[in-house]
This record gives sequence, structure tokens and C-alpha cells, in this order.
Amino acid sequence: MQNNEIPSPEELRHRIGNRKVFIWGARHDGYAAYQVLQRHNIDTFCFIDSSVALIGSIVFGCKILLPANFFTDYSGKDSFIVIASGFHADEILGNCQEQGFSIEKDFVIQGELRRFNYQVDIAGSCNLKCISCPRGNFDEHRTKGFMTAANYRTLIQKILREDPYTGIITLYNWGEPLLNRQLPEIIRITHEYGVLSAISSNLSFKLDFEQVVAARPTWFRISVSGWGSSYEVTHTGGKWGLLYDNVYRLAEYRDRYYPEMLVEVFYHIYNHNRDAYLKWQELCDELGFVLRYRHAALAPLDNIEAIIEGRPVNERVRQTMDYQFLQVHDVMEKAYAERHRPCYYERHLWITWDLRVAQCMEWYQPDLNLVEGSFLEVSADEIINARENSAFCASCKERGIHRCFVVYSDEKLIEEKMSIALPKAMI
Repeated sequence: MQNNEIPSPEELRHRIGNRKVFIWGARHDGYAAYQVLQRHNIDTFCFIDSSVALIGSIVFGCKILLPANFFTDYSGKDSFIVIASGFHADEILGNCQEQGFSIEKDFVIQGELRRFNYQVDIAGSCNLKCISCPRGNFDEHRTKGFMTAANYRTLIQKILREDPYTGIITLYNWGEPLLNRQLPEIIRITHEYGVLSAISSNLSFKLDFEQVVAARPTWFRISVSGWGSSYEVTHTGGKWGLLYDNVYRLAEYRDRYYPEMLVEVFYHIYNHNRDAYLKWQELCDELGFVLRYRHAALAPLDNIEAIIEGRPVNERVRQTMDYQFLQVHDVMEKAYAERHRPCYYERHLWITWDLRVAQCMEWYQPDLNLVEGSFLEVSADEIINARENSAFCASCKERGIHRCFVVYSDEKLIEEKMSIALPKAMI
């Protein structure tokens, strides 16, 4: 769908008519779709998701249906689907068409309604040096600093002028957002403009974050990779005791200020921590958190490129590879085989704390920008043109590197490889 063919919110409401609206994808992109529809007076009836980790969950008061159950009970006559799954939108599109749903008439793809998914790195630093992350395995970084609330307000105003289907803004990428003392105000500004907010934290620090939760972020992710001493191996510099105490503190603050806040524990599967998954499941069940998981990736994509090209990598990268359950060459074999499939990151923007537009949210080279100058000075059309004509992007896709992190996140592959001991009820 070209930009000049994007329906207005009024046209979308007319297309839906009296049918029930289902959002396919009950995570970040699904939250964004929900908020956009709400802002334009379109109610969501249910979510659809194939993830076993979400069985029985409720999102924004809506149930989550498995695809098979949805197709058994509903058709295009009584339902309209908004596909809000970044990694698997093309696969879901095919499923819908096989079941008799027609694109644009019976379903739309959220990624073709909005122009970008915005990753605003409000903190240009992190308190940890994880060996699987460029904060730990890169020697050169962009300038450190923090986005001000004033600059953020100007940024979100520009985003909504150019991109009315924006539903969520992610307030992190490679930085630790809770280090920014203006985060509570930034969250409040986000909601003031009718947009959801998403943050991710390692929670391994002594900072008090009560006011962050009091500002009512929509979605709060905790990144973990083990239990007890195994956590500190790959969350390098992290302290298990600090994390453990802060997890309970987060639950306390949530209950006090915003019981509806969606809290997700994001578990990175390595060789050394596979058995610890069940301990996190028990803790999440106790606190009412959702546990998600993925094979631990080696980030950023700069390192993946070096490995497949046979270039030397540093000791921290080699350490990460030693710990990985799913090895880089196995991942890239699968990624290369599906190199014809879309790039999830093509319509994502990594906007740095100082308002630069980086080339890609998964590449890290400090001086690599998609456009010159400030995001505030470049139009959305110019950014889209730069992306669509990027020789860098073309080279990445030609080699299948763009699908690498999709493979790492494939839950079906986690089950196939028996990567963790999933409870029988979830299989």
C-alpha cells in the first residue's frame, strides 16, 4: 500500500462497518494498533495471537484467541482484522487469504497504515555492559547524553503531524531509559498526545523508579538472562540482588499507581540458563507478569556481518557465542533461506537522544545515519525516500541479515530445539 493510498481514519471506519475488530498480534505492535483504533473511535473486540506464552492472558480488557479458534468462529462477514505483527505479517496475510479474507476489504496491515515505528532512545548510555549487546561488546559509541522533555514534546508533535496512525512510542533502544531523570515527564507527554508508551529496563540498579511507574507507562519490559549467579554472566555488570528486589518493587509500584500496566519479563535463552526459565515462570505467575522468551541473540548486526564475512571479532563477542544455545551460523542459514521476506526494521526509526536518525535500530556503527541533520529538520517523505533507496539496506537484505533477529525470536524454533523446559500445558 503506497502512502497516497493509506485510508483516512474515517475511511477505515467506513470500511469496517458494523463488523467486530480483531487485532492479530498481542504485543508491542498490537498495543499500538489498539491505541490508534481507540483514538479514532474504533473499538477492539479481541486479539489474536499464536504465542503459547500468551494463552489465557488479557490485553486492555480483551481476550486473546488462538488463530484456529478465530477462524472456526468468525469470517469476513462479521469480523475485520488489523494485522499488527511485525515479524510475521506476511505469513499472517497468507493465512487470512487462505481462510477467505480479502486484503483491504476484510483486513489491513498496521505496518502499511503507519509510516514508521518510532524507537526514541531517550538515554544515550546504559549502566550495564552486557557481552551480547553493543554497550558491552563495542568499543566506540555515540556521544552520551539524555533527551530533554522539551525536545521530546517537539518530536512527538512532528511525529503525529506526519504519521496519524502512530499508536505507541518506544522510549529505548540501546540505552537504559530509567537513567533519564526526565522520564516521568516524557511518559506524561506521550499520553497527553494520546499515544502509548513502552519502556524496557534491566532493573539492576539502586535508582528509585517510583515516579516512573507513577507516570503510568503502558508497557514495562524487564530484560533478564538467568537466575541467581547465572544472571550476572550475560547481563554483565548486573547484580542479581538488585534485580530481584526491584522486580518486587516494580510489582508494588504497579499495584499502587497503575494496576493495568502491562509488565513483561523478557528471557534470553543461553546454554547456561535454560533450567532457570521455570523459576522465572513461577515468579511471573506470583506477580501477575507475562513471561516471554527468545534465543539469546548476538547484537548488533554489525557483529553478525563480521562473523559471516570471516572478519575477526573481540573476546566479548566470542564469549557470547560460547554461551549461545542457537549459534550464529545456524541462525544465518535460516535467515538467508528467507531473505526474500520483508525487513521488519525497514519502517522502524532509531531516533537518538540528540535527535539523529540512525541507519537502523539493529545496526550500531556510531557514525552511521540514515539522513543528515536532526529528525526535526527532515520530513517523513525524505526519510522514507532515504530508506527505500538505501544501498546499505539493499546489501543487508541481499545477504539475509535483515531476518537474523527474526530467527532468534521464533518461538516455534524454541519448541523444535527443546531450548527450554516448557510446561506441558504450554506445548
